[in-house]
Parts: sequence; structure tokens; C-alpha cells
Amino acid sequence: IIAEELEEIRALLKADRCWISMFHNGGHYLHSNKSMQKFSIMFESSAPGVAGVGMIFNNIPVSLFSKSVEEIVTNKHIYITDYSDPTVATFGLKSAAEASGTSSSYSVALLDIITEQCIGTLGVDYLKKNRLHAADLIVLNERSQRVAGFLSNFIKSK
Repeated sequence: IIAEELEEIRALLKADRCWISMFHNGGHYLHSNKSMQKFSIMFESSAPGVAGVGMIFNNIPVSLFSKSVEEIVTNKHIYITDYSDPTVATFGLKSAAEASGTSSSYSVALLDIITEQCIGTLGVDYLKKNRLHAADLIVLNERSQRVAGFLSNFIKSK
């Protein structure tokens, strides 16, 4: 179901890539055995000929992306219309965008349907600069809420 949703979102928004990252406990510190917060891209859909990023963004410590995580948790979205524009805030994501060939990206928080805690993000990437219109952002936000519901139910059933 989630893979189908990502395909539909990518097609509706004419994106090159659509992905879901989720926060998780990816391991433990050796000296204290306390858990380490990480995130991974768990699901993705890429247009034909567009490389996926799931293998690159796997078990990444949250601390490496603290600015973007704080922005997602606080404001529930990050809209970056042009990574090459120095006047556009990139929240520490510019090097990741460059590594993946992304020029524009839009991501929104995925919130647990009961606790409303952020469990991850849903994002769309564009290899060429692209400014989404208000109607497109509404589609992205509405569809992300639907996906969050599926993920919340899946997590609770395990």
C-alpha cells in the first residue's frame, strides 16, 4: 500500500523521487549501551533513470541532520525550492542534495495518528529546480497524512 501511495504522489507532483524516512533506534553506544537515534529511508519511488537514495541514507545518526530534524519537528515541513540559491534556507541538507543530484525538495513530517509525535518524513525531490504551487503543497500534505496513518497502524500492529 505504501509503495503504491509513493508512486501516486510522485506521479501527481511530477517528482523525480518520492521517499519516506523513519526515525528508529539504530544501535547502541559502546561505552554506555544507551540507544542511538537514527533515521533511514524505508520506502522510495524513483522515476525511470533516476537513482534511488535509500541505500545512501540508511542508519544515519539524527545528530548529523539536527537542523533539519528540528525544523521538521517544529514547523512540520521543509520546502527548498532551489538548493543553489544562497538566500534559501537549506537546514543543513545542501550537501545531501548535492550528493543525490537534487535541485529542489519538499518534505513534511509524518505524525503518529494517536500521539502526534513525528515518526518520520515524506519527501519529494526534483533533479531540476521546481517550485511547487499551493495546490501541490496541499496534495503533498494531505497524502502524507494518509501515509502517516498507514505507517502508524503498521507500527502498532508489530
